[in-house]
Amino acid sequence: MTSAVLPVVEVVVLEDRARVIRRGSFAAEAGPQRITVAGVAPVLADKTLVARSASAEIVDVRARRTTAPWREGAADARVAATTLVERKAQLTAARERAAALATDLDLARASGGALAALLTRSMQELAADAAWGETAADAGASLAGLVHDLRENQARAATLAVDAVAATDELARLAAQVAELERGAVFELATVEIDLVVSAAGLVELELAYVVPGACWRPYHVATWRGDNLELATDACVWQATGEDWHDVTLRCSTARPSLGAAPPVPVDDVLRLQGKSAIVAQVREQPIAKTGEGAERTTSEVPGVDDGGTVQLLTAVAPASVPADGRPYRVRLGGWTTPVEASRVAYPELAAAVTLRTRQVHTGTVPLLAGPVDLVREGGFTGRTSVLYVAPGERFVLGWGADPALRLHRSHLEKYEEAGVLSSWSQTRHRIAIRLSNLGPVARTVVVTERIPVSELTDKVEIVLRSAEAWQLEDDDGARRDLTPRVTARTLGDDGMVSWTVELPPHQRRAIAHEYLVKQHTSVT
Repeated sequence: MTSAVLPVVEVVVLEDRARVIRRGSFAAEAGPQRITVAGVAPVLADKTLVARSASAEIVDVRARRTTAPWREGAADARVAATTLVERKAQLTAARERAAALATDLDLARASGGALAALLTRSMQELAADAAWGETAADAGASLAGLVHDLRENQARAATLAVDAVAATDELARLAAQVAELERGAVFELATVEIDLVVSAAGLVELELAYVVPGACWRPYHVATWRGDNLELATDACVWQATGEDWHDVTLRCSTARPSLGAAPPVPVDDVLRLQGKSAIVAQVREQPIAKTGEGAERTTSEVPGVDDGGTVQLLTAVAPASVPADGRPYRVRLGGWTTPVEASRVAYPELAAAVTLRTRQVHTGTVPLLAGPVDLVREGGFTGRTSVLYVAPGERFVLGWGADPALRLHRSHLEKYEEAGVLSSWSQTRHRIAIRLSNLGPVARTVVVTERIPVSELTDKVEIVLRSAEAWQLEDDDGARRDLTPRVTARTLGDDGMVSWTVELPPHQRRAIAHEYLVKQHTSVT
């Protein structure tokens, strides 16, 4: 039996598993050989274990698993039991030390508070004595002594606080070790055995591949805004707890879902029924507008994962990566690109009382931008975090960079219902909306304000009328009624009910937008 070293050279990480590839060479004599590869992941799926060699015939490949004593080097179970007793004694001592440090820290803080109160009281009494013309010869020395004692107490309290944190960490470490020992004081190892036949003596190249659970990845992006350009880099956030570390491997990330499978849609009956004519019932509902471009949302499978737009993506890291098997996330750079940006300030008062700085750019990369979180970096510092949906190459998308701190926005909405008259068969609801914008900064700003109004599907029974409001009174949040004169009248109305105004805000100035719309409905509509 010959032991061969086959390091991990390539890993393909999927959404819930990983395919590990090991490669290496060893010197072998002609004839049948049995090769062992130690240190493989004990959680590997045996049915996925494959061995390949161009200079030898593979006869059989299998995985053998064994249990080993506790990882601090215990030779057998008796030594592990002795280690458990020692760890329990250390844990008890650590608890006593942590409790003693906590008590000393409380006493030090209480003493510091008393000294500070005494110093304050002494200064107040000296000030009162001085007001009456009395002097104390040793006042300076007494105050200096109190200040010295207070500083020493504060230094001692700071030292005790640091020691208390260290004792708490040591207590947690020992508690984890004791828990591990009490669970059995063993961990699992795996070795792969390969039976092969070598035709001629020499160096044999061997490849071993298998699939392991306990590994996954998700896309993570970093957007850096510099001047008129945006640099967008894509990382893979990789987790793995497979039992084997990956050092300097070629890392590839795939969006394939081999466990999901494929099935045809289940046919359902579409039953058509006749219904008699009755009164018209109208409802107000939120209707999402389906569109493409600018990172529009796509319908994906119910299984959570990465949205790849329906096409499997295989992304390769730009440099060799190392991911330890500790279950922690590690960022691996997959690529990046640079594109010019168009910056603007937008406001949607119905959703948020703020003016948002937004950039619109084109995806100039060669691979799609997968849905995921985005770290925003501007002017050399971290600005915030947002997210993007799936963006194809060449598609436009937007990023929000947070609220502009120099701009303020306020929205007021009044609603009034008017019954149909005696000679009329139409009732109406009047909506009056006022938006106030203030620029507190020294630089002029241009803001695009967008509001929405309802869109009627029953145009002959329900009518929506939009009109500009003249000067009228509007009730503020505090209940006061104030006169409002609109300062912005130009607007753009879209077919989907979106109304937009472009507002020029001079430095330290205010502007107001006012509009109203009427919802007229026939008396036959409920």
